[in-house]
Amino acid sequence: MASHGLTYDGCNFFRQRLVLSTLSGKRVKIKNIRSKDDDPGLRDFEASFIRLLDKVTNGSRIEINQTGTVLFYQPGLLHGGPIEHDCNTQRSIGYYLEALLMLAPFMKTSLKATLRGVTNDPSDPTVDMLKSTALPVMKKFGIDGEGFELKVVKRGMAPGGGGEVVFTCPVRRTIRPVQLTDPGKIKRIRGMAYPSQAHSHAFFYL
Repeated sequence: MASHGLTYDGCNFFRQRLVLSTLSGKRVKIKNIRSKDDDPGLRDFEASFIRLLDKVTNGSRIEINQTGTVLFYQPGLLHGGPIEHDCNTQRSIGYYLEALLMLAPFMKTSLKATLRGVTNDPSDPTVDMLKSTALPVMKKFGIDGEGFELKVVKRGMAPGGGGEVVFTCPVRRTIRPVQLTDPGKIKRIRGMAYPSQAHSHAFFYL
């Protein structure tokens, strides 16, 4: 663990700062979190994200002041294993899953994360998009195998949620370097459509 930490101001790049803190082992302090807003402090979905980090680490130290405008985070060790988390429905499961995609390969044991909440919304990457885009990119870095999968068990829409996905990822001690210099050409456009009560939804990707 590093003897010194980093201090940030405001809520911008909240997830990225905590993810990089967890990977590097450096503690962070984030202050003035919406301190000038009428409703200052952490939002419920951010508090839920912090609880998720606490579940995938061992020995993390988390302190939040009374108004929620200051967060101190000293990361523990990434342990992995089976975890379950009810994601706050203010954001979709993709908001939480993006962070797990960055952390999972570096855990002590293979991760099996069951996430429940909103699977598809217009604010965050849907689970279908992450499955079709992020996972293939990760495979280029050598993160692959029988235990690498993102499975949509059931869908859930806002505001109630009720969806469930299972993300499993093997441990990789080293990451294969990749050079992506040629973006290639668009060969086809694919998509996925699904019904939700009285509405239908469609998701397209290149």
